[in-house]
Amino acid sequence: MKNERFQRLVSNWLDGSLTEDESVELQAELEQSVLRRDEFADLCGIDADLRLMSDESNGLIYKNARESNRIGNRLHAFRPGQWGLFAAIAAALLLVVGYGIGRDGNRDAAMRIAESDDPQDESKEVVESGCALLSRIVDANFADGVIYQEGDSLAPGPLKLISGAVQIDFFSGATMLMDEATEVNLVSSWEVECVRGKVTMHVPPPAIGFRLLLPGMKVVDLGTEFGVEVDGTDSSLHVFDGEVEAHVPGSKIQIIREGESLETSVGQRLVSGEATPVNFPSAEQFEKRIESFYKRKSGKWWVSMEPVRSDPRMLGCYLFKRWEDDRWDRLINNFALPKNASYAGSAVGTRWAEGRWPTKDAMEFKSPGDRVRINLGKGTYDGLTMASWVRVDGLDRKYNALLLSDGYEDGEPHWQIDQSGRLMFSVNYIRPKPSGKKEKKGSRRNQVYYSPPIFNAAGRRWHHVAVTYNSLTGEAVQYFDGKEVSREVNEHHQPGRKITFGACEIGNWGLPLQGVPFPVRNLNGRMDEFLIYQEPLSTDEIAKLYELGTPN
Repeated sequence: MKNERFQRLVSNWLDGSLTEDESVELQAELEQSVLRRDEFADLCGIDADLRLMSDESNGLIYKNARESNRIGNRLHAFRPGQWGLFAAIAAALLLVVGYGIGRDGNRDAAMRIAESDDPQDESKEVVESGCALLSRIVDANFADGVIYQEGDSLAPGPLKLISGAVQIDFFSGATMLMDEATEVNLVSSWEVECVRGKVTMHVPPPAIGFRLLLPGMKVVDLGTEFGVEVDGTDSSLHVFDGEVEAHVPGSKIQIIREGESLETSVGQRLVSGEATPVNFPSAEQFEKRIESFYKRKSGKWWVSMEPVRSDPRMLGCYLFKRWEDDRWDRLINNFALPKNASYAGSAVGTRWAEGRWPTKDAMEFKSPGDRVRINLGKGTYDGLTMASWVRVDGLDRKYNALLLSDGYEDGEPHWQIDQSGRLMFSVNYIRPKPSGKKEKKGSRRNQVYYSPPIFNAAGRRWHHVAVTYNSLTGEAVQYFDGKEVSREVNEHHQPGRKITFGACEIGNWGLPLQGVPFPVRNLNGRMDEFLIYQEPLSTDEIAKLYELGTPN
């Protein structure tokens, strides 16, 4: 058939004027040629673009749903004798749907965003350039020393797993499990290439049409669970549930169904067989591996914390460990050794949640009233160290509390995160009343120390933060993930003024007084460790605390 004749048949199908004889002719052409099916998909895509441009010129936004309904209505309009044609072009239509989602859909979204932008608004908005999220990690090591945490966004490009296992959630809705030595190339939210190793894909209905590329084969999912393995130029596909399309150059499209497999090597024939799910990573195995790994990790972490707990400089060691037999889950134990029950804390509003890893507890702060109250007495000290593992879910307040003393009296510290993402440490001292003046008491003079902005919209990442302060020198040093980020001496420092804590709150500020308004400074996020020392620790000691508690 000449190309002009084929294009005429497709045109008639698109405008709904295809006759029964033409239907038979088009059906035969699509069944016999992979190239014709690809050309059919391209022509349908061009048709969708032209209709989109036509609607946009009239001030309308053309929805994918409308295009889907238009094609769907045309399919329902087939007469009984034409249903063979429907079966012949079903695969090509899937490519058209993918075309609409992957190209027109993105363009529509971009237009809607552009039209909603206020040209007068010069504020910078956070943007996202990734195509997937690294949703779960189990004892994973990556090539070139790259370090990832759960919740990290993944941009298109290579991802090389050396050991361990990970779960990746694509923005299209598809999920991929990678196990041990596996290399993939992330192409988009709808496509990934397996370069080496084994992966398992789960594709729910919203992600139908997801594509996985292998040497010598392209897999188009039809709503299923399947695994692939790549060893050099050899590729194999194993379908565990549902069905997929296998596109192999020079061969007809094959539908591989549940329990079936297909093997290919570049330049060699296809080999069909039975699927072997036991040879691929599964969701059940992944969950068991997570549970086993983190139970071991929690045990090792608890043992490694014993010398930290018994450090004679320790005042408060709040590890947020919940006891299963504790009917009153409001008690926050102070695990410093020897034990001092009077330094235990009380949870108000805040709830128990998952910490840096599964099996590790944490406290979650969300509402303005959420807090952990502690009282470290009226002892005075020549310095301090505060260190915490924290997950910031949002910088909702002008100041977001880490630890604040109730009244902010003479010598009491405040530690918080400001709305720009900076760590902010301060100590309040009362300036003596100048001689010869009539003031009845001295005025406040805060010593305030800032880090550079370090918190951003990084998702569910846990970070280790620490601050040390020497009241003899006036030097405050702040740390982020074990590394120093600021060191300074405040201009208002005067030697010899002690540090004290008294009544304090973790994650909030101050016991409200009846009828007196107060600033809202609750943290929006989680903490799963808070350490308070009566001396400044060294840089090496801070780095060691970070290494002891890293999630992976």
